Amino acid sequence: MSSSSAAVAEAVACCRLEKQQRRRLAAFDFDHTIVAQNTDTVVRDLLPTEVVSSRALNELVENDCWTEYMSEVFRLLHEQQVTEARIRDTIRVIPEVPGFVRLIKHLHKKLNFDMIIISDSNSVFIDEWLKAHNLADCFVAIFTNPAEFDSNGQLQVRPHHQQSECKLSASNLCKGRVLEHFVIEQDLRRSIRYDHVFYVGDGNNDICPVLRQRACDFACARQGFAMEKHLIRNRNKLKLRAHLLVWKSGFDLMEQMLALPQMQVSQVDLETPEGQAEMARRASAVAGPTKPTN
Repeated sequence: MSSSSAAVAEAVACCRLEKQQRRRLAAFDFDHTIVAQNTDTVVRDLLPTEVVSSRALNELVENDCWTEYMSEVFRLLHEQQVTEARIRDTIRVIPEVPGFVRLIKHLHKKLNFDMIIISDSNSVFIDEWLKAHNLADCFVAIFTNPAEFDSNGQLQVRPHHQQSECKLSASNLCKGRVLEHFVIEQDLRRSIRYDHVFYVGDGNNDICPVLRQRACDFACARQGFAMEKHLIRNRNKLKLRAHLLVWKSGFDLMEQMLALPQMQVSQVDLETPEGQAEMARRASAVAGPTKPTN
């Protein structure tokens, strides 16, 4: 390459680096993470007990067809004349996991995090709950099963996608794939590079995304739930690279996050050379001294 071509390439690279935004991302599960219950089962329980325990519904669960199971639940709810208004009212009053409304607002307003939700619930339930708690504007994207009420008032739900490659995930949603694609797309399309990704979840379907995280990321598992138990029990086998944070509530998680050395530099500082140098210094301090080379 000629000296002039090299200079042009260097200038282009420098221009890209100058334009690139360095940010932090928090990705959340929804059921039993942000909200204290499973939105699907809360709405399902609006059905009479004898309908919920029917053989046809149980066979769908046994065959691991959760999206199809919920489609049948929504059909039965419509058949039982459970209205759209009642379903929405039921969703709105599901309690938060203590401290999560405050955590989300703090990350959004004070720490300037990008935030997304990756959930096996559905878009109607998540949108309804977020609006009721004034959180809808806090998230840059929500990845879940698309849903809508049809002209007859029946809730229709579709799989987010269909996949068979990931054995840790359901056929309708691989959270790891979703998280990876989002991070890559943010970099390629918007020149946003995430210095740290926090994944917050509770269940077995939250294992896949944290196993794809980097050493600079954080896997945040709810204490006493399946995600934490699985990661602790199989930690060596799974080769988890991310730092593991175990939390009890949103208050607890926020306290742990704010205490991290990586969180001591403000988001504004991160976009300056001085801020990035300070972040590198702190990360080096956390990693410990390196062995001298001969």
